[in-house]
Amino acid sequence: MAPGQKLYPRGTVKKIIKAHSNCNVSKNVDVTIFLDYVLFMQTLMKEAAIESKQGGERGITARSVRKVTEKTLAKFKG
Repeated sequence: MAPGQKLYPRGTVKKIIKAHSNCNVSKNVDVTIFLDYVLFMQTLMKEAAIESKQGGERGITARSVRKVTEKTLAKFKG
């Protein structure tokens, strides 16, 4: 990716978020949502790694991710 190139059009993301939430959105709502998503994925992978080690697996599998998904989603419910 070239330096300075945007990953996504911020205006489009804001319009989509506003349309789905039926609320006014702040200036940096897209950044906040992205950071929340990254934190969720980090937590999900950490929990899946713990689950797979406890289950005696060599690495993280889809099964271990599925086991911890519901619990991790509950942590991030707002």
